Amino acid sequence: MKTLEELALGTADVAAITAKAIADSIEEVARKTNVFAQLFKPNRDLMGPNKPREIVFPKKSTGISVTWGVSPGSSVSPSSFAYSAVTIAVQKVGIQLQFTNEALEMALRDVIQDHIYEAGLEYAEAVDDQAQTILLDLKRETITSFTGGTVGTASNTPIIRVVSDGPGTIKSVDYETGTIVMTGSLAAHTVVVEYSNRLKTTGLWVAASNAGTLSAKDILRARSKMVGQYRDPDVVIINPVDLTTLFFDSNVKLVDASQYGGREPLLNGELGKLFGMKVIMSTGAPEGVAILVDTKRLGYDVIKRELKGYREDKPDLDSVFYYFWAERNFGVVDDYAVAAVVNAASSDSSYPAA
Repeated sequence: MKTLEELALGTADVAAITAKAIADSIEEVARKTNVFAQLFKPNRDLMGPNKPREIVFPKKSTGISVTWGVSPGSSVSPSSFAYSAVTIAVQKVGIQLQFTNEALEMALRDVIQDHIYEAGLEYAEAVDDQAQTILLDLKRETITSFTGGTVGTASNTPIIRVVSDGPGTIKSVDYETGTIVMTGSLAAHTVVVEYSNRLKTTGLWVAASNAGTLSAKDILRARSKMVGQYRDPDVVIINPVDLTTLFFDSNVKLVDASQYGGREPLLNGELGKLFGMKVIMSTGAPEGVAILVDTKRLGYDVIKRELKGYREDKPDLDSVFYYFWAERNFGVVDDYAVAAVVNAASSDSSYPAA
């Protein structure tokens, strides 16, 4: 696979730059950038001709019982151990790059390099958005009713983020109860929020002890809920804006990644370890939320087709077009492999916690 430097510093003949080389480089950029996607186990069982577009994984259910104090010669009632299924259907992803021959002749190195790098970042963001949506099972709710024109309440919690609002301004959000307070008296207002349907169902979430502050104590509270379900979280993901509240907590004892001494591979965005969990920073993570994950039990990144490129000459436009297609999707097979701390968005956030 050619690196970005090799593509950027190669021959001036753009025809020599193959679609496969560009596709490989876009994948390389994305692979080094993805945060949420890296938590899923890659699965390529659907790759190859005449393979279906979906795959079914067993989802373990409870039902096994242990009998203590069995009398000699007595039998034990059989346990019911059933599996429900999780179906992961791949979805198609596409990218198009266009190069005019004038631009290529004038600045081949910068044009090719910039386009590939930007395409890689955009592809990484799209992949991570989908991975995060599946991980939390994010759903949207629109709120249009406000009591006295100033207070509205979401019917589904926990709220993970506010997607949009207008025409007024949100004063505060209680991500735990769903209460949204507006400034001023508004005749009409619309707020769109995202909530985690997975956390709503499992109950594996806690609200910040002090609204607007992410603390080590609350991360431990969320971890305890997972441990109570016999899950072992090994990763916690936070937004960079929450570093200020978390790491000014005197109880935080972060083991910096530089102290690993090369004994274990680093995940993308890994800062270090907290309570034995890898702390990962991502600008794509919701503000005021810490997401805990047991990656050993979470689920799969099903890849049917790696990003593949096609070149098309456009003589009528004096240009060269490149098209890139991939097929993949994510699936969670253990609902209890995810927990979170919510309502920690600070006063510096666009939508501070109440």
